[in-house]
Amino acid sequence: MKKIFLAAAAAFSAIVFPACSTVEPGPLRVATFNIRVPVDKGVNAWEERLPRIHKIVADNNFHVFGIQEMFRKSQHATLNSFPGFKRVDGNNPAYQDLAVYDVIFYRPERLELLDQGVFALSETPDVPKSKSWNTNLPRETTWAKFRDKSNGKVFFLYNTHLDHRSVVARRKGTDVNLAHINANAGDLPAILLGDFNAQTHTDVYKKIIAHLNDSQKITEAPAAGPYNTYTGYNRKPGAGAHLDYIFVSPGTRVLSYRVIDTLVDGQFPSDHYPVMVEIELK
Repeated sequence: MKKIFLAAAAAFSAIVFPACSTVEPGPLRVATFNIRVPVDKGVNAWEERLPRIHKIVADNNFHVFGIQEMFRKSQHATLNSFPGFKRVDGNNPAYQDLAVYDVIFYRPERLELLDQGVFALSETPDVPKSKSWNTNLPRETTWAKFRDKSNGKVFFLYNTHLDHRSVVARRKGTDVNLAHINANAGDLPAILLGDFNAQTHTDVYKKIIAHLNDSQKITEAPAAGPYNTYTGYNRKPGAGAHLDYIFVSPGTRVLSYRVIDTLVDGQFPSDHYPVMVEIELK
């Protein structure tokens, strides 16, 4: 009788709490990765770089990450789904023909997607693909609202790519991002990541850190990897610039920060290094 009771109890537990054994505990691993549009030739051609990108993602076991410079024509099919990840692109049909766009990938065993969207970095954010401030192409931010299954905490994640040409567009685009975070995230934790095309001395950076923390500055473990995140395929010390960031809401613990400068078979996955943090949400 006792064995029957225990077996029944185990079966009941498996039915009522089916996800408990599959949710990985511990810090949330978050990353940003500009994968570079497919315009290069030779060893840096897209077909050569794609396996390297997949290896970087697989080896570092991200829970959620944002990609910038995803080029629809040649990259959409091959990056539509990384093994083990689901994809967030904002779920807005008006953006489906955008040539270059930003995507979020997440592991469904760790995170539950609650909501998603996309908005233009322009004077009219609700008008899809709208441009302002002398940008050379439409700029947008993709966002997602998640629940962390390991602890039940709900948070927002924003993946952005500010304009590379117009200083005004970067400033104004930052205002749009911060306004959306303030209006929608409210008191919930928020993560703003991506390629900001701005270094730490700029107004863009100063605007952001008035509201959010730069994870590189508050990491509890020493920051790992090189300082610069953009390389232009150049490994020389000091080459490139620090353009890629992961900003977090005040109160979020950053346990570790790393610029992943790993080469694959001696070659670059992209002209940017991915950035990864391990965090605990407040």
